[in-house]
Amino acid sequence: MYKFLLPLLIVLAGFNLCFASDDIFDYPSSSKSIAKEMPKLKDVSCKFTQEKSIGNTVLKSGGNFKFIKSKGAVFETLYPIKSTVSYTSSQNKQMNNVIVAVANGNYAYLDKNFDLYYKREHAIWTIGLKPKQGSVPASQLNDIIIRGASDIDNIKINTVKNGTMDISFKCGTN
Repeated sequence: MYKFLLPLLIVLAGFNLCFASDDIFDYPSSSKSIAKEMPKLKDVSCKFTQEKSIGNTVLKSGGNFKFIKSKGAVFETLYPIKSTVSYTSSQNKQMNNVIVAVANGNYAYLDKNFDLYYKREHAIWTIGLKPKQGSVPASQLNDIIIRGASDIDNIKINTVKNGTMDISFKCGTN
């Protein structure tokens, strides 16, 4: 019986290791060290796809994305409904501040409002942002995860009230 118990325990331990996730929020970092590691991001125009999850409902959309480092981001959604959202406007200023700060390596805004996390594996970097308690973003955001290589490939935004948005970008070099 014992000769069957040991292999069973090894198999079960293996399953647990397979399902353990490597969480960005296990890697606290400083803006100074992140700034040294990040590549220089550039203006870009590309395609995007987005999945927005609210409870058990998943909404999928996609279209064109344009980012200008000095101004911000514009999402031109082509499906399922055509619309344009500009993160360059004052209406979306908070999210624009985050995107522009990361792209320009200006971490003063991020330091003030977020606890920062960073991890790099080979050419892929990941930044995690958790709003500091009492900050303006804390009323709307649980966390943001930004991942990329030479450009930003993915942004995942976990909001307090409106679920999670997972946005992927295909910019030719991704």
